[in-house]
Amino acid sequence: MDNCAKLWDVETGKEFVTLRGHEAEVVSLNFSAEGDRIITGSFDATAKIWDIRTGQSVNTLDEHTGELSNAMFDFTADYCATCSLDRTCKLWDPR
Repeated sequence: MDNCAKLWDVETGKEFVTLRGHEAEVVSLNFSAEGDRIITGSFDATAKIWDIRTGQSVNTLDEHTGELSNAMFDFTADYCATCSLDRTCKLWDPR
């Protein structure tokens, strides 16, 4: 695995952007309701929030001690949650 997430243009089938920055497999991905941000969760025990327009990571959530199993925004994107194999779930302010 290349430890990346890729966004594709569904109309053309071409790659739009590659999200690089995790040090292990990306196992979870969720779009914000507005569609302008993505959160990814990885086996590197971090979640990253990405700006879709630039493909750049804007925040890294790194307080877990085990691999992440899930990461997602709430409906309003005011919060995001992560779940880890360290047996914890955390609620975050994505800003």
